[in-house]
Amino acid sequence: MGFQALPGFRDFEPEAMAVRRWVESSWHEASRRAGYQEWDGPPLESLELFTAKSGAEIAEQLYAFTDKGGRAVTLRGEMTPTLARLVAARAGGLPKPIKWYCVPQFFRYERQQRGRLREFYQWNVDVVGTGEASADAEVIAVAVEGLRILGLEPDDVVVRLSDRRLLRRMLRSIDVGADEEADVMACIDRLERDAKAVPRLEEQLGRARAQQVLGWCEDASLAEADEIAPVLEACEDFGIGDYVRFDFRIVRGLAYYTGPVWEIFDRAGKLRSVAGGGRYDDLVAGFGGPDLQAVGFGMGDVVLTELLRERGKLPPPPSRVEVFVVPIGAEMLRPARQVLRRLRDRRVRADGPYAPLRVGRGLKAADQAGAARAVLVGPSEWAEGSVRIRDLRSGEERVVPIDELE
Repeated sequence: MGFQALPGFRDFEPEAMAVRRWVESSWHEASRRAGYQEWDGPPLESLELFTAKSGAEIAEQLYAFTDKGGRAVTLRGEMTPTLARLVAARAGGLPKPIKWYCVPQFFRYERQQRGRLREFYQWNVDVVGTGEASADAEVIAVAVEGLRILGLEPDDVVVRLSDRRLLRRMLRSIDVGADEEADVMACIDRLERDAKAVPRLEEQLGRARAQQVLGWCEDASLAEADEIAPVLEACEDFGIGDYVRFDFRIVRGLAYYTGPVWEIFDRAGKLRSVAGGGRYDDLVAGFGGPDLQAVGFGMGDVVLTELLRERGKLPPPPSRVEVFVVPIGAEMLRPARQVLRRLRDRRVRADGPYAPLRVGRGLKAADQAGAARAVLVGPSEWAEGSVRIRDLRSGEERVVPIDELE
């Protein structure tokens, strides 16, 4: 009987794992440069934690079930509810602002498509305890820095920024009532991916008002965007102005965003959003904690890896080892193991055969491992306290005392 991974789940063979670790390393680096501390939470949470944030319908998108204790639980589909739970419980003992990041695995029971799987890794960065526009700009700058480290420039990606307060104000200027607001915003949010969004908008607002909204979506003026002017100014100070532009169409989740909202897309517009975030000032209080303002983002590995592949930015497969130790004859196996130990003690990535090989096969194995050098452990050199090193690129050889081996 043969087995395969479940639909929407991935195996990470060494080359794929190397790419994942490379992406994650950029996330860790960008976070730490800006003074964020790493944290994590449990992969299994109470289902109520997620429905409290997003409504009961969210359960359809989660791996939710009843556990053996009769509790309604779910594999985590995002990190913000866990963050809000933790901060609500410990807020009094945490210095403000709280600057945390994490790179957890998530699970969502959604329809698979390009850039969307049922499991993924996501970089989350959050600032809790400040309402300053510079905090919004800083989390955007951290996201951009993570992309810069991977080699993505303003020609590759764009940060599309809006503000929920601005959206509400503009809609009220054309007499969109509070009872219509959510439906209209949902239509705006779907304009680029749902052909039915424009007819629905016209049905909601009538043709004249719908055309006014569509005009803002196509060419909204920054002169009318007082709410996000401080964020844009701070983005310039952080050196990411070339990445950021105002876009009225960015709405994001209706459940809890309260201020600036943004998403990162590839410039060509071929892929789903690479990242998204915004300000959610009411969430911690909604989980029983103090009234703490907050802002953050999430960036998933699936779309980002697709983008890096399209742009030719993925690194070549890494070598497995730096040095391959080849014993010359069965009697040199034990000395070869001692050489391996010495190299590994000096933090050199080194390997060798478990059984004796002919020199030719040993050098072929060294090449297959991606080694730059082979250490040949032969009887005559060993008797003199030395080994022979071959540069596998140039073919040059030299004899080196064992004590100088590195």
